[in-house]
Amino acid sequence: MKRRNFILQATLSTLAFTGLPFAGFTGPGKSKMNRIGLTTVVFRNRFASTKPKNVVLENELTLLSAPEYFVDRFNVHNVEMWTNHFESTSKNYLKEIKKSLHKHHCSLINLQSEGKFDPSDPLEENRLQAVIEVKNWVDIAQVLGCESLRVRSMKKSYAQAVLSLKEITKYAKSKGVRILIENHNDMFSDYQTHISTIKDISMDNIGLLADFGNYSSNMVRFDSLRHIAPFTMLVSAKAKDFSDQMEHNAYDFQKCIRIFEDQGFKGIYSCEQWGKANPSYDYEKITDWMIEHIKESI
Repeated sequence: MKRRNFILQATLSTLAFTGLPFAGFTGPGKSKMNRIGLTTVVFRNRFASTKPKNVVLENELTLLSAPEYFVDRFNVHNVEMWTNHFESTSKNYLKEIKKSLHKHHCSLINLQSEGKFDPSDPLEENRLQAVIEVKNWVDIAQVLGCESLRVRSMKKSYAQAVLSLKEITKYAKSKGVRILIENHNDMFSDYQTHISTIKDISMDNIGLLADFGNYSSNMVRFDSLRHIAPFTMLVSAKAKDFSDQMEHNAYDFQKCIRIFEDQGFKGIYSCEQWGKANPSYDYEKITDWMIEHIKESI
């Protein structure tokens, strides 16, 4: 290993383990379900705002009903919410979401934020609008008692991304919120760029979110996950496409989990599915499959 790379890796290792603790740490005797989460993304076809236009809305879910559904159907209490599913950002609406989470003994572990503007945009006007968008979601995360916020994809300039993330992360720290950077089929699907954010921003309330699915090939996937595992605060345990026999052929889902377990990850694996639109999919069965395969691997 070149000396420059060795020094960088040593610096990053120090930063990773002196930052915020892993979310969802479980001690001896605690249920494996404490380390399993679920995002509303999986059930996007049942939300009015994200269902395909040609799909009839059946068994509708909302952010108010999702906590009860996650607990009753899957015994999952760690909830991730996609911001595309917010019907409003009014105080009363947020109060009702928080009430639902509390009633069903759920923790809101992450908001998966989206926005019109890219924080890495070289056009300053657009970049500043993106920062405002993310800060608004940070405010909502604070109101809801949410642990962390995932920033939307960034596809343009790394230098501008860092500039935006420094401002966002500083603001989030004042609100008690952790910022997560995902490999989101963007510049951060390159693991070296992904890891560099930890060094270049160098604050204790920023970490990586690792998504199993967002890589170009299995070779890139497994190698990248090994590199980012020490700096990961939350795992998006994403499955993709399934056969009619419920076989997940896109990649070895459990191998991805073992990579993190072998490196001592003690945080939460949040179940997510994203692939080709398939009207025959039973997303409850897919969620059962993900939960069981995570439980077998941790």
